Amino acid sequence: MQFFQELGSLVEKRWRDQSYNEEVFPEVAAAALGEMTPCKHVSPWDVIRWLHQTTQLPEQRDVEGRFGNPPITLYDGSRFYIDVYYWLDGTTSIHQHAFCGAFQVLTGSSILSQYSFDESRRINAHFLAGKMNLNKVELLEQGDIRQIFPGRQYIHSLFHLDRPSVSIIVRTNQSPSGLPQYNYHKPYFAIDPFLREQSMIKRVQSVSLLLSMKHPEADEIIGDLLSCSDFHTAFSVLDIAFNTLPNDPLERAFGLSTGKQRFEALFEIVRRRHGELADLILPVLEEVRRQQNLIQRRGQITSNEHRFFLALLLNVPDRAKIVELVRQRFPEQDPVDTITEWVDELANTKVAGSSEPNVLGIHNYGEDYLFVFQCLLEGLTPEGIKAAFEEEFSVKDAPDLGSKPEDLCDAIRNSILFQSIFVDSQSALTASQSIV
Repeated sequence: MQFFQELGSLVEKRWRDQSYNEEVFPEVAAAALGEMTPCKHVSPWDVIRWLHQTTQLPEQRDVEGRFGNPPITLYDGSRFYIDVYYWLDGTTSIHQHAFCGAFQVLTGSSILSQYSFDESRRINAHFLAGKMNLNKVELLEQGDIRQIFPGRQYIHSLFHLDRPSVSIIVRTNQSPSGLPQYNYHKPYFAIDPFLREQSMIKRVQSVSLLLSMKHPEADEIIGDLLSCSDFHTAFSVLDIAFNTLPNDPLERAFGLSTGKQRFEALFEIVRRRHGELADLILPVLEEVRRQQNLIQRRGQITSNEHRFFLALLLNVPDRAKIVELVRQRFPEQDPVDTITEWVDELANTKVAGSSEPNVLGIHNYGEDYLFVFQCLLEGLTPEGIKAAFEEEFSVKDAPDLGSKPEDLCDAIRNSILFQSIFVDSQSALTASQSIV
């Protein structure tokens, strides 16, 4: 498309004037996007029509569609290129880039979360241990431009709210300073997803085979492997076991817990070999499960408002910040009432063919559950919630409700959906007061 040829030529000239210094490329790319404003001149469907009709397609840098649904290269230069990314339900992992540049939201909206990583131990070049810190969460909408920096300068994730969300990105081919291009696993690990070590891959695949076929000697064989494995292999094996053993549907049907016990036995082997470093593994695996649960539920929901709510639950472990972001997007509405209404709507929506009671998977949902949820969202203390509950529901109604406020508080705060924002209601209250 002629527009993107002109955009590419502008970037090429300005970057060449800077002797192709990669440190200034993000600023050059962002300035060019700001001046030419693709979102005002090109629609996502103009690009699709051009793709269907052109006989001179630029070289496509991502033919397989590894990043985007799909990605399309619009300009192919010798040192940089311009892509458009379409997203339907895509949610990016927390990651850094081995390139630099800038992007503009062409249409739709996304939640952008930015992090830092305090490295405490370099296990090897491909696996780091440390602490993830959430530094910033913002809502990106059409026309917004952000610079992309290589490496740990720009650790981030994107949750796309609208179907589709579309972005234009101007990026270098590669910035060596950003390698390895780590993915980050909250709360403790940075792992190189591009490592292709054959022996580790095949050992992990064999573990999946043993567990999937329920081999009678699986635990013994896997235990022998873990007793002599490096930490990366041990983590990968436990990842497979964590998602297989405790979730056996037959065991769940009969109320058995052998899967959990088997996982704990394998974990102890890892702990004996790797010491306290192994204690970082379980919180990471539990966070992955929480994220997968929310992403799966997002795929069952089409309302933009409800998808926005799940995006906040996925990315923002702070009650007060969630309230603030809802207020930002819906300034004419009370944010607590709005969130409470969303929970009620979703808790009264059932997915066809699902055995779960509702799309959120909340059991024994009722007005008492919703009331306590709203109290937690307002940042009330446990004592305040109990007093409000007793005032809201008369003694006569209490037997019909079936749950005490303390039990409901525990159920909500320990649920996979809400545990990240209601871990400590008192700290949430303090945070909200500091924002106000």
